[in-house]
Amino acid sequence: QGPGIGAPRNNLYAPSNVAVRVLDRERRGGYTGPTLRHGGRGGASMTRQYIYSRFKPLPYRFSNSPDPAVQMSSLTTGCFFPSQASNWPVLLMGSREGTLSRFNVEAQMPVWDLHAHDESILSVCLSHQPGTLRVLTSTETEARIWDMESSDGTVSDHPLFELSECSNATFSHGHERIAGTASNGRTLLFDSESGQLQLTLQEPQAGTLPQRAQRHRRACFSPDDEMVLCDGVLWDPRCPAQCIHKFDRFAHYGGGSFHPTRPEVIISSAVWDVRMNFKLLRWVPSLDQMHTVFNASGDVMYGFLRYFEEDGARGPKRNVRKYKSMFRTVDAINYTDIATVHLKENVADVFVNDTDAMLAVMEVGKDQFGSSMGTTCKLYEVGRVKASASDDEDEEEEEEEEREDEDVLDEIAGEDGEEVIEMDGQFLNGGPQGMAMLAGLLGGESDDDDGSEGDFHTDVDAYSDVDFLDEAEMMDEDDDDMDPALLDGNMDD
Repeated sequence: QGPGIGAPRNNLYAPSNVAVRVLDRERRGGYTGPTLRHGGRGGASMTRQYIYSRFKPLPYRFSNSPDPAVQMSSLTTGCFFPSQASNWPVLLMGSREGTLSRFNVEAQMPVWDLHAHDESILSVCLSHQPGTLRVLTSTETEARIWDMESSDGTVSDHPLFELSECSNATFSHGHERIAGTASNGRTLLFDSESGQLQLTLQEPQAGTLPQRAQRHRRACFSPDDEMVLCDGVLWDPRCPAQCIHKFDRFAHYGGGSFHPTRPEVIISSAVWDVRMNFKLLRWVPSLDQMHTVFNASGDVMYGFLRYFEEDGARGPKRNVRKYKSMFRTVDAINYTDIATVHLKENVADVFVNDTDAMLAVMEVGKDQFGSSMGTTCKLYEVGRVKASASDDEDEEEEEEEEREDEDVLDEIAGEDGEEVIEMDGQFLNGGPQGMAMLAGLLGGESDDDDGSEGDFHTDVDAYSDVDFLDEAEMMDEDDDDMDPALLDGNMDD
C-alpha cells in the first residue's frame, strides 16, 4: 500500500474467501436464496436414490382382449400421450395384429382401435410440435406417419406418409427427421414433413451379426441431432460416405443410446466417449446386455432385458435369458446402481412419461406350463411405495366379508325380493314394521290346518309395554272369578 491509500473494502485473500463461496454454492446447489435445493453436497444423488428405488404398482392392467380365456392380449409396445383433459396418463399402444389403440385409466379396455399395419407393431413414437401432433408406427418392413387431433386424441383413418423398408423408426429430438433400420445393415433417414428418403447409411460388415440381432437393431439421434448411432456405429449425416467410429461390441444385445446430458454413448454395459479419442470411460456390469431408457430429466436410466419370441420351423421359440423378469434403475450421473425391481412376469418393453411420475411396463404372462398368456401393460408410480402386507391382508378380509354379506342378501332377495325392498324402506324411515317383516322372513307362522304348532314366530307388538299390562290385568280378573274352594283344593293337592 502506498502512502495515503486506505485499505480495500473487500477481502482479497483467496483462501479465506473462495472456500466459503464454493461451500455455499455446493450447499445451495447453484441457486441463491435461503431455499436449499438438495440439502447439501451429495444431496442430489441421495434424492435420486430415494425416489427411483420406490415403485408403487397401480391397480390398472391394460389389455386389448376382453376375455383372456378366449383371446390372449397381444400388446407389443407403446408411449404416453399428453392429455390436457385428464390428469391421469393416456397411452397409445400397438399390438401383434397391427392395431393401434388408445387406453385411458378410467377404462382399461381400448377407447378406440385403428388397423394401422398388417403385421406386428414394433415401435410407437409421438411428435408433439406447436400446432401439430403426429404418431409414428413401424413394423419390420414399413413405417407410417399418422395425423392426430390434439382436442380428442383421435387418429386419422389414412396415414400421411408411408416409409418403405423402415423398421424401428423414431423421431429426432427436433422432430425434423426420422431414423429407421433396414436389411443388410442399412440405416435410413427420412424427412418428417414430406416423408422423402434423405440418406442411406451403409454399415460395414453387416452380415456378421446374427439374424435376431439385426431384427432388433435401433437407430437413435444425439441430443443435438448432429450424429446418429445404430448398432454400435457412429455416423455424421453430413458425411454419409464413411462412419465416424465403430465401437467395440461385447454383446449382440443391449442396442445403444446417447447420454442426454453428456458426450457419452452407452452400449450394453460399456460407456464410451464420443469426442475425438472414443475411449472406454467406464464399465457398468449391472447393464450387461440390457436396453436402456432415460427419464425425462436425463439423470436416471432404466435397464431391462427385452423378452421376445421367434417364429421357427417348430413354432414360436421362447428365448430364456437371465434376469428377464426385472428392471433396474441406475444413476446416470455417477453410474451407481439404485434399485432392482423384480416382477412376476417377463418384461417386453419399458417407457416413461414426460413428468417422470409414471412408468409403464409391458409384461408377458406365463402359465404353469411355461406357455405365453399374452402381453399386458402395467403402470407403476415412481417415488411411492405400496401398502404393507398386513394392510393388504386386512383389505382382502374386508372384501371377503362384504362379498359374503352380498351373497346372503342376494339369496334372500331371490326368494322374496319385494318384501326385502319394503323392509329396507321401513328401516330407513324408522317404521315399526321393519322388525316384524324381518322376523316374518326368518321364521313365519305355519299354514297347517290341523292346528299344530308351526315355526317359531316373533311379533313385535306382543312385546310392547301396553300389551304386557293388558295381559297382567286379564290374569288378575280370571283369578277373581275362580271359586276359592277350587283354589284351596288345588293348593292342598
